[in-house]
Amino acid sequence: MALGARRSSVYQLILREAGMLIGIGIIAGLGGAIAAATFMRKMLFGVEAWDLPTLTGVAVLLSAAALLASFVPARRAAAVDPVEALRSE
Repeated sequence: MALGARRSSVYQLILREAGMLIGIGIIAGLGGAIAAATFMRKMLFGVEAWDLPTLTGVAVLLSAAALLASFVPARRAAAVDPVEALRSE
């Protein structure tokens, strides 16, 4: 912001990076969950290894929580006064 960035640019920068990390984590988590459920198939009673509603619900819930958790630092970074940031450096 000290170099002329707008608040929306700061939000976009932070949330885009968080979104990429969330996407990578969700994909890796889904792969791990499906692999673990496949290995434990005999122990799962009444639930399929590829239970799509459960996997989708968990992925959406975790994505929303992670985006909310990354919005708070983005808001804090966008609220910094550029003059104070330059003086502290």
